Amino acid sequence: MSHDYVHLQEEGESIGWEIRFYNALESTLEYDGKKVLLVEVDATDCTFCDGSYAQNLSGVNVEGYVIRWKYRENEQGQLISEVEPIREKSDRQAIISLLSCQYMGSQINFF
Repeated sequence: MSHDYVHLQEEGESIGWEIRFYNALESTLEYDGKKVLLVEVDATDCTFCDGSYAQNLSGVNVEGYVIRWKYRENEQGQLISEVEPIREKSDRQAIISLLSCQYMGSQINFF
């Protein structure tokens, strides 16, 4: 079932609060004749509750297949696209294979 995705206000948008934040960047990938919406996330200088530390954490959120691209705005003026989650295991594995070269060592999440 498709759902609305609210686009970032600006490319490379910083999200979070004073002591923890990350940068996010939207991109698309062509797969099987369809456009796939990705949100690349990068966080630096991360500390965790147990006192551990990571200099850099990165990942890619695979939002889904684009059904309608930036087809409307919400009340806050943010652009909205309609996306369909990628449910098929074989499609997920193929997309991971395509992304793993570019995002080696990064987490790849499907929504």
